[in-house]
Amino acid sequence: MPRRRASDAGQPWIAQTVVLLIVAALVIGPLLMLFRTALLPENSLPFETWEFTLSNFATIVTDPQVLVLLFNTAVYALGSVVFGLVIATVLAWLVERTDMPGRTAIRVALFTWMAVPPVILGFGWILLINPGSGILNALWRTLAGTDGPLTIYSMWALIFITGISVTPTAFVMIGGLFRNMDPQLENAGYVHGGNWLSVARRITLPLLTPGLLSVGIYVFIAVVQTFELPLIVGLTARIPVLSTRIYLLSSPDVGVPNYGLSAAFGLLLLVVAVLLMLLYFRVVGAGEKYRVVSGKSFRPRQTELGRWSIPAMIGTALLVLLMILPLLVLLWTSFLRFYELPSLDALSRVSLDTYREVLARGAVQGAILNTVILVFVSSTATMCLAAVVAWFSQRGRGWIARSLDVLSFSPIAIPPIVMAMAILLLYLRTPLYGSVAILILGHMTIYLAFATRTLSSALVQLHKELADAAMVSGASWWTTLTRVIIPLIWPQALNGWIWVLAHSARDLTIPLLLMTNSNMVMSTVMWTLWDVPDLPGAAALSTLLVAALLCIVVPLQILITRKSERAM
Repeated sequence: MPRRRASDAGQPWIAQTVVLLIVAALVIGPLLMLFRTALLPENSLPFETWEFTLSNFATIVTDPQVLVLLFNTAVYALGSVVFGLVIATVLAWLVERTDMPGRTAIRVALFTWMAVPPVILGFGWILLINPGSGILNALWRTLAGTDGPLTIYSMWALIFITGISVTPTAFVMIGGLFRNMDPQLENAGYVHGGNWLSVARRITLPLLTPGLLSVGIYVFIAVVQTFELPLIVGLTARIPVLSTRIYLLSSPDVGVPNYGLSAAFGLLLLVVAVLLMLLYFRVVGAGEKYRVVSGKSFRPRQTELGRWSIPAMIGTALLVLLMILPLLVLLWTSFLRFYELPSLDALSRVSLDTYREVLARGAVQGAILNTVILVFVSSTATMCLAAVVAWFSQRGRGWIARSLDVLSFSPIAIPPIVMAMAILLLYLRTPLYGSVAILILGHMTIYLAFATRTLSSALVQLHKELADAAMVSGASWWTTLTRVIIPLIWPQALNGWIWVLAHSARDLTIPLLLMTNSNMVMSTVMWTLWDVPDLPGAAALSTLLVAALLCIVVPLQILITRKSERAM
């Protein structure tokens, strides 16, 4: 009997098969139901009939409004990406490559900002630049004596708000490009008489172009798939995009849901996302020839701003203030019984009554409990599943390991609104529908790709001899993973857990499309209060959610940073 290699020991094919079936059920099951529903006759539900029809696709092909949807989606996504990318690039250069004061504070603020839900940003910006009662328009009327020129209900406003919201993510990705770029080529340019402008135009920018392009495509994919801001702002502004069209067909205000046509539009959005993802991978692959970081130690060249350092710091601080302005407006509104513009007279009516009233409602109390269950269970379950998937993908061999790797990453190409629609159709006639469990399944599916890639990148850095030694000593794969591997990569695992928890709490897409009276969470209650409208109540709940997220995210990030610094 041949002796098994240590790398293969403790890798039972039964466990790998079970994990593969779980991942396939999470990812493939809803998509198969989406395909089936897209072929349903009108006014039919899955499992009601075995009839197939292409009428839904024929409607899409012949409907002239589809071109409007595609055009709006393209303009919205492209404008938001260009705006956000320009701001993020300037910020990343100032923070990573100059001697501007306050760089650490700016970096921490932008990292923390990613925990703020987009739906809350939408609420805040509506209160700021609403044509009738927006604070900035009221200030304009006071100073200029004419109506304010700002309006929230336009494509430009939607692009501006979305561009601001994607800036922190783009900053994190672009900051790594500046931080890891070897300065030797730039130094050579300066030695040969080039000034900073010519060096930036002829050397720095060409070296950064592949990275910037890959970041731009990634953010473009995220914006195409986004749902919250187009729902909050775009519906009133009558700017339909693909994601909101899918939602309105499956959850109309009046009438019967058209699941077949909604599923067909979902497949259209899925095809767009997959094509963009393929383009992203091609750009990332083409960027290999631009790698200039070697094994030698290096420090990126820092530009001395001189007299421009203080203006740069002030400009950056004003930009950060502009980003947090919507939160300040919501905080002000949450202390009032009715929405009022800031004034000394309104200041006399500030109280905590709104918080007491909101927290006393049974629906809000149930939503808070559901939110706690959702975020902690989904984040923990996602990271546990991702750890096993990453382990089998890295250590296993054969088609099961490859299938696990591909399936676990595939949700990144599936728009959340499409996955929510597919999950709704799959579990519509089951006991899971209307429960918190269906929300947990949805979040596990859409966040599995990020969690798996986070842990896989950490596992790649570990030498296989660590696991081999444990297995040779008689440890099973589970013992090796939980007692040896996870303790070594706990900072990455905790970072992934924090990311999933924060995004689970801020998500509106899955909870709104799968919402019933029994599984409402804080994001759906906020949306309901805003829609009533109960602006102070929605503002109070938004403030509580942001405060709770910051209380979890900030201390854990500080803990990880300090532990990492001590380990260096």
